Amino acid sequence: MKRLLTLLAFVSVGPVVSLGCEGEPPVMAPENPPGTASEVAVASAPPSSEPAPATAASMTACPPPPCTPVASAGPASSAAPSAAEGSSAALPVPPVSIPRGNIVGAVTTKPAVLQSQTIVYLEDGPKEDVPSHLQTITIANRQMNFIPYVAVAAVGGKVVFANEDPFPHNVFSPDNEKFNMGNIPQNGAHFRVFKNPGAYSLLCNLHPGMLGYLVVTPSTWFARTDAKGKFEMKHVPSGTYKITAWAPRQTPVTQSVTVANGDITVNFDLHR
Repeated sequence: MKRLLTLLAFVSVGPVVSLGCEGEPPVMAPENPPGTASEVAVASAPPSSEPAPATAASMTACPPPPCTPVASAGPASSAAPSAAEGSSAALPVPPVSIPRGNIVGAVTTKPAVLQSQTIVYLEDGPKEDVPSHLQTITIANRQMNFIPYVAVAAVGGKVVFANEDPFPHNVFSPDNEKFNMGNIPQNGAHFRVFKNPGAYSLLCNLHPGMLGYLVVTPSTWFARTDAKGKFEMKHVPSGTYKITAWAPRQTPVTQSVTVANGDITVNFDLHR
């Protein structure tokens, strides 16, 4: 009888063991007491929620195979672009600062007295960045003279002709598109907007001895010479331009100049 009970116990345990899945035996199996190798296998599995109490169904069903972690070849950012990397492509690109330079030099004239009355300007100065030259200038009739003797304004500039003498004056020019401002009374003023570049001699038909000049430049980049004929055009954006020097009763001279960082020197020799 005792041998028969032992045999029945062995048979009843056998099916439970046979229902265990390879690689992860059921935790409740009697063949897996605490401290055996199967416990190490269970511990190596990824952490999960608290296991539910064992039931008859759990004793007979095969649990899902354990997850096998895949070794990463490197940081996650190297395998695929992250969301931050993807969004960085849409960020605005900061503007690139344009290198600038100064055009400096000197002008000689014959006679030398005219070197202080020279205008130097860029024929094709940059349009996107212009210096803050005043676009409204005044030429005065004062003590039977045009003041200043040589005036300069860029295309589109407004020129005011004012009479400061106690008698009328007239202002006209026979050059380029020609114009006549008519008689300007004492303390009066007339103005004109110049839309085309060019040099204009200024005359008064009431006083034939009066003479002045107006230079309308094609760009707003220009400079006047000092008493020694020196000039400086500051903060010009880098590039290659045509630069011209003009003086009364002299033949204008045009050169090519390339501006970069620092100073670039350009000299002119003007004559009739």
